[in-house]
Amino acid sequence: MTDYRTERLQCHCCGKSSEHSVLMSSNTRGSPDLDQRPPKMYRWTIGSWLQECPYCGYVAPSIDKGDAKARSFLDTAEFLTASRDPSSDPASRRFLVRAAQHAHDGERRSAFLSTLSAAWVCDDANRPSEAAALRLKAARHLEGSRITSLDTRLLLLDVLRRASSWEAAEALIAELTAEELEYPFAEIVAFHRDKIAARDDARYTIGQALEGKPAPPVATSVADPELIKAIARHIQIIPSPRKT
Repeated sequence: MTDYRTERLQCHCCGKSSEHSVLMSSNTRGSPDLDQRPPKMYRWTIGSWLQECPYCGYVAPSIDKGDAKARSFLDTAEFLTASRDPSSDPASRRFLVRAAQHAHDGERRSAFLSTLSAAWVCDDANRPSEAAALRLKAARHLEGSRITSLDTRLLLLDVLRRASSWEAAEALIAELTAEELEYPFAEIVAFHRDKIAARDDARYTIGQALEGKPAPPVATSVADPELIKAIARHIQIIPSPRKT
């Protein structure tokens, strides 16, 4: 069950008040996608993950919270460009504004994740070309210094595959395959390797990637939903609502 509540909030940046629909509870039953896109019903709440002030355009999970950097960002060219993005979906544009703020602050992983969330909006709207373009845009936020985090590289791997960026995906597969990864991450990488070799850019879940691949004796059964939750926590990228 998903519950919302309407709250009147005072914007952290401009001080003006406006009403917003606040997500109070939902559930995440089922396996997340390989890029951690949540299962239904939580996935359907994506339009409420970010709020936007109707007066100054400040975007945040809750517009009554922020810091000095948030206020200064509203005066930048990056904010103006992102806030005028021609995206047909307001939720997608909000994620892109948030990504621009993270990028401006030097938080490249957060910028990557926010842009990926914009791609999820396009997935649900059945706009695959736009979703692929946003995934490539998300990947560009991670360019530069080498990524050492396994979490981030697993996410990037699915982003590259879904965007049909085969050469980059193959290079990342080679890097991950050379490492001595344990269950379930080695199995997830192997699943990607097969899909990339087949030039398969379809959506798959963590559960599908592990189907038929029994865990070692010391681990919990793959069929156990607690294992899926553990994997999800390991590569978690979406903050939980106030109550789940």
